[in-house]
Amino acid sequence: MTGPGDEGAAVFAAAIERLLADGIPEVADVPAASLDLVEGIRNLVEAAVRTDVDAEVRAEAAQLVSQATKLLQAATNDAVVRFARTPGGRIDQLTQAGSGMLNPQAPRLVFRDSPDMATKAFAADAEPKSVEVVADCTLSAAHSGPPGRAHGGVVATLLDHVLGLAASAAGVPGFTAGLDVRYRAATPYDVPLEVRARWTHCEGRKSFATGEILAGGRVTAEATAVFIAPPAMRTLWSQGGESASEDGEAGVDGADAADTVRT
Repeated sequence: MTGPGDEGAAVFAAAIERLLADGIPEVADVPAASLDLVEGIRNLVEAAVRTDVDAEVRAEAAQLVSQATKLLQAATNDAVVRFARTPGGRIDQLTQAGSGMLNPQAPRLVFRDSPDMATKAFAADAEPKSVEVVADCTLSAAHSGPPGRAHGGVVATLLDHVLGLAASAAGVPGFTAGLDVRYRAATPYDVPLEVRARWTHCEGRKSFATGEILAGGRVTAEATAVFIAPPAMRTLWSQGGESASEDGEAGVDGADAADTVRT
């Protein structure tokens, strides 16, 4: 995910601070109806890609989709962003395109272990702690490119997102400044995939990570990425202080606020 410049990051950081002060809901509190809606839309898109029904049935389906769209448009939020706290304390952006649980276009990424923040990034007394982040994913025909394989842009999205979470889990999150993807073989859809990533090192405020996608144990794509922490955000998550919520309980600290930006 390519981020804004330093000035934009400062504005975004201030917005996140205000949001955190208001309190963040837990992921477990996301209504089941919201998740059912997202899954239903995913199934609808898959059906639309694969369908071979006649024109009359397509026209009837289009009318039903139009009715459902009008129901959802009755109340909208221009901000789009939705946040929730994971059991490990990370703040997830639920509508982001990498794995957002409220975004029907996002691939179904299931992490084997929650990639939560390990340390406070850039804190004077803290060092990044490398961990390997592993996720399972099965792409659908809606993610296809050439016959029988996933689109290269979707493959890059998976790698960008999981490598970014690996940097966050190490304690050094940031905006994507560069992503180098090497396609070793066709990445299939309708086949279980394994996405692995780990943080490798830092150079100043740059954080580096590597990762790969495997299908049946074979590497189909691999990537290296560099993430940059803008000065305003680095200051925010290195403070280590806690923001008080309206009910008096401690909010998340600066490191988690930075991870909010990444997710």
